[in-house]
Amino acid sequence: GVELGGSRWLAFLLSSAAILFATPECRAESREGALAFAAVDDGVRHAAFSTDGIAGHAFDVDLHGVELRMIGAGVAHRTVDGIAVGLGPHVLAVNASFFDEDGKAMGRVVDGGRASSMSRLPSWGALVVDRKRARIVMGTSLPKGSPGGEVVVQGLPRLVVAGRVPKLKAATATRTAVCADGARITLVTTTSRVEIAAFARFLALPRARGGVGCKDALNLDGGRSTQLHARLPKLELDVKGGWGLPNALVVLPRHS
Repeated sequence: GVELGGSRWLAFLLSSAAILFATPECRAESREGALAFAAVDDGVRHAAFSTDGIAGHAFDVDLHGVELRMIGAGVAHRTVDGIAVGLGPHVLAVNASFFDEDGKAMGRVVDGGRASSMSRLPSWGALVVDRKRARIVMGTSLPKGSPGGEVVVQGLPRLVVAGRVPKLKAATATRTAVCADGARITLVTTTSRVEIAAFARFLALPRARGGVGCKDALNLDGGRSTQLHARLPKLELDVKGGWGLPNALVVLPRHS
């Protein structure tokens, strides 16, 4: 792990940390109307949602049809749309790593099998993508001596675990999350401030009942870090944030 100090980190702990597996799971309430996804690029489908005070965008990403990257901002932080500049005509990107008061990405960060940060936060969750298969695990599962996957990013808390919502400490903010289900990931960004347990229930709720249907979901950085940039053949969309970031989780067309 890493040692951190300062008011920003303390505020984050107080507002965003989760108490996982402490009590039985929360049950999602039913909603009417299935979430409708439409193809916006090869391997990418989009759905806008607005229900029970939760509004935003979800993207299904077929890992066999795209290239998934963790792109760093470089020497100075940049917004997600700034990170996406120069990556080609078609790109989908969301904010990824939390960062400390010195601006350093927190936890393991891996792109293309190469780690830009080998730090491991055991109590945090981690998205691990390897051989076109995605999973969300605890940080304790990340190896100490190797990157641990082709793409890795850590976040906190795990919002859905094996289809169930764990007990979460109350906090309200705009949010970005990633869901993993084998060859598919789903990126979810809200444009409304949402309470974290309600957001987790929305993620876990089956699609036929109006939710995202996530089996496993991980919370990425949120609040002013919540950002989305989509420049795709059938959709152009920006969700602006409040500051620059150390990296972004990026979807690019698969190279032939």
